[in-house]
Amino acid sequence: MTWYRDNDVLSRSPGTPRDVPLPPALQHDTLTHWRTRDGCREAFHCSGLGDCVLAGRSTTVDVAAMRSFALKLFGTGAAVLALALGAGWWLTGRAIRPIENISMAASRIASGNLSERIRVPNNRNELGRLASILNSTFARLESAFERQRQFTADAAHELRTPLAIMISETQTALTRRRTEEEYRETVEGCLDTAQQMRRLTESLLGLARFDSGDTETQRTEVDLVKAAQAVIERLKPLAEKQHVQLRGEFAPAFSFSSADRVSQVITNLLTNAIDYNRPDGEVCVSTTCESAFVLLAVTDTGPGIPAEDLPYIFDRFYRVDRSRSRVEGHTGLGLAICKAIVEAEGGTIAASSTLNVGTTFTIRFPLQTG
Repeated sequence: MTWYRDNDVLSRSPGTPRDVPLPPALQHDTLTHWRTRDGCREAFHCSGLGDCVLAGRSTTVDVAAMRSFALKLFGTGAAVLALALGAGWWLTGRAIRPIENISMAASRIASGNLSERIRVPNNRNELGRLASILNSTFARLESAFERQRQFTADAAHELRTPLAIMISETQTALTRRRTEEEYRETVEGCLDTAQQMRRLTESLLGLARFDSGDTETQRTEVDLVKAAQAVIERLKPLAEKQHVQLRGEFAPAFSFSSADRVSQVITNLLTNAIDYNRPDGEVCVSTTCESAFVLLAVTDTGPGIPAEDLPYIFDRFYRVDRSRSRVEGHTGLGLAICKAIVEAEGGTIAASSTLNVGTTFTIRFPLQTG
């Protein structure tokens, strides 16, 4: 609709309501102005002299469409949010479940069930790899505890035998009066048993230090030839008593290790080779060089070690000949101590044996490096 400067309506479009209020005529204003009225959006423009034109349309349909779109948008957003929350809850639960399994398994292990393991279906993701590492750690922990329990039981068993002998000897001596010579024999028997207990205790303490990681010692250049010759000279009386010949086949060999520990290893091996040899047998100690290692070998002409026993001879308290070892004062710890010492010095020890021919223990020490 249009109107003149005196508010006379000049024209009106069909369908225009009769009660449309006319805006005030604006002098010298040629801008387009907008207004919203009763669900209508209107624009009016003046010529600058007071003549105006007004155009408008109903916004009812548009508002209804926008409200409908807003409701649909809100509903869709709520559905997407609910779906996202549900998926997030499911994914979070699935991600946390392995962590809960790890925590529960660790709690059961801490309560004493060392055979417990973590069950994770997928071992290819990060948590699966972590569970595999933890299971491996738990297995080593269980093995260590089992070895410790077995070691404690074996130690108690070994100590019980000499204690029983001492108690029996003293009880026998106290049952009636005896001669001075008889008392002397009893005391000497108790002394021998006490010395056996001392050797066993010292061996146990030595192995306990290795188990705790207390293996630090002063390392120097060790002449294996001189060390072996010194041990041979020291054990000659024992070899002569057993009618065993000691000999050496030496090539220059040096290692960077502890002289005392090397001497202890050679002493243990030579003592076993003498004790378990046949009458008029022979023990040969040899040294050679090989690549980055020096080799020290102790070979005897004894009865040999059965193949089924060979894998276990370095185990603690393991005896091939169980019938006579304890009687002769052997504790079953000598080879275990040798293995612990050699490995602490960065070397390796191995054994090979042929029945009725003999046994050879071979040690590889690192070459002297500084």
